[in-house]
Amino acid sequence: MAAIEDTASLLHEIELDAWKHNVASHFKPHKIQILPISIDMSSRPSGPNLLTIPAEIRLRIYSFALISASPVIVWSAKCRRNHYRPQRRLQSSREKMAASRENLALGLLRCCTVVGVESAQIFYSRNTFRFEGEHEYYPVITWLDKLDRNRDYLAKLEITVRRPSIAWQLPDGSRHKMSQSKTRGLASHHPYLASPLGPYEEGEVDIVDPAVETIISLLAKHEHSDRQRKMTLCLDTGYYNIPGIELFEFEDTALFSLDLPNLVDIWQRQYFSDPEAFRIIWKTEGELDIFREKRHLIEGVGWNIVHAQEGEFIYNPYGAFGPPHKEEVIPSMQLWMIRNEIVSPIIAAGPSPYTHWHHSPFED
Repeated sequence: MAAIEDTASLLHEIELDAWKHNVASHFKPHKIQILPISIDMSSRPSGPNLLTIPAEIRLRIYSFALISASPVIVWSAKCRRNHYRPQRRLQSSREKMAASRENLALGLLRCCTVVGVESAQIFYSRNTFRFEGEHEYYPVITWLDKLDRNRDYLAKLEITVRRPSIAWQLPDGSRHKMSQSKTRGLASHHPYLASPLGPYEEGEVDIVDPAVETIISLLAKHEHSDRQRKMTLCLDTGYYNIPGIELFEFEDTALFSLDLPNLVDIWQRQYFSDPEAFRIIWKTEGELDIFREKRHLIEGVGWNIVHAQEGEFIYNPYGAFGPPHKEEVIPSMQLWMIRNEIVSPIIAAGPSPYTHWHHSPFED
């Protein structure tokens, strides 16, 4: 009797802790599918176990064991170059990925059918999954494809987005990849983007990776199943990167056009019949004063700021390994934005304003 009382007390503590954890969660509870259980008790020891306790308590246990307060990092990598390997080479950070899930009881996902299905619903619907660093989108596609039916439970996915690769546009409208282009596929003009009213300008233009459309189509693959869900895709552009906005004069390293956000908006409406079921948010971070000064420009190109959060970061003009006495604390701001609905034809962006810094790859 004492053992049963101790077990009941432990379950009560787990239930209370899981409830507190869920209150801090940013996700609204999803409707969890409870599978019927048929157990032959004659072959099992007496007393409560995971399959004999009420389903509500099992779900509390799953929440306590499988919900992370921080994003679960699925992919983290940096681009490495050296003298002997001048080409780009991705180096993954396995330690960072493992650390993000070291306190999660992922073994529950590989248990029997009942526990595996129920715990997977909690794990994928109550966590944020993040792809960060260099990835070129293909690790995202591989992961989503392997999730199969568990893809239906995803509630929040974060993907870092960098400036697209570039191509050189000729006066006749044809485009040719630059030597440093990383994007697989064609560099041709995207059919969803209208041609300019006048002649084409020559210069550097963005290549939108077709893998982005593949990701959105995979997320929509089971939209018409009997599982009702709402999902948020957060595209993180990093520091000082807002498509269509020049935050600094004479800085072309972080500048990219609105072609990618505009196409993402088109694909969202194309693949999802219910716009409320799939929300796309763009995120960026930078210096507080700069964002305040440029807010009218941000909104002027069709961005709607839905949330802003102030903070601070440490800046050292000598880099990450600079002397500590040179560090200064700078007020920062994070912005979460969505695209305003575009009703007129979407025209492809023109060349970068810094095209004159470079030479055409077709010149002698």
